[in-house]
Amino acid sequence: MKFIQVLLVPLIVAAPLPAFAVSSMEERIQKTIDVLEEYGKAQGDSIPREVFHNSKGLVVMWIIKAGFIVAGEGGDGLVVIRKGKKWSHPTAISAAGAGVGFQAGGSSQDYVLLLNTEGAVEQFMQKGNYTSSAEVEGTAGPTGRELSAGVATVNAPVYTYCFTKGLFGGVSLSGLGYASADDTNENFYGERLNPREILDGKVKKTPEAVKRLWKALEELDKKPKIEGKTPTKDKKN
Repeated sequence: MKFIQVLLVPLIVAAPLPAFAVSSMEERIQKTIDVLEEYGKAQGDSIPREVFHNSKGLVVMWIIKAGFIVAGEGGDGLVVIRKGKKWSHPTAISAAGAGVGFQAGGSSQDYVLLLNTEGAVEQFMQKGNYTSSAEVEGTAGPTGRELSAGVATVNAPVYTYCFTKGLFGGVSLSGLGYASADDTNENFYGERLNPREILDGKVKKTPEAVKRLWKALEELDKKPKIEGKTPTKDKKN
């Protein structure tokens, strides 16, 4: 079983399963804006504002799980990083992994990854196919209106959150391989650029969709942390 998994992961990264839809950059940006706007509305348990404000980069992606005897995972997303007080142009990525089970049908799940260190950012500036290193295996991020007393703002290179029905919960996400979506980037920007060049701002034109994404990110940066303690779920009245 484990041997089959080892073989499948690189194969799926190199050639995504046909069942996994490939999104245009415009679709990726709109999906990301939708997720960010939901986060901006959050008033209960969510990603603490301090964690978002202190992040060095952001990955938003949606993973599709397709089943039967051999289950595969694949999806699309984008990466943006902070450039001082501003944000970079987005670069498109794809993700894939494989597992063995008896699932049937398929499902889609949205994820938000906050990149907390320069090393984590560097991982997503790579070109071609690559696997996540042990350093950036997604750690379930803290949730709540504010960080609990004594909890460091950052204690992992990457914080991973699962977004479901308006709620952001910390989850562990591992075993995925990533690839730069070079064709998607070229179709969007009109020139062949690698992820590092895009994230470093070596882009000749800035499409209107990027400006909308920047506006959504800047709005979040302006938001103060949510006041009040997170309610204790197991507290009895």
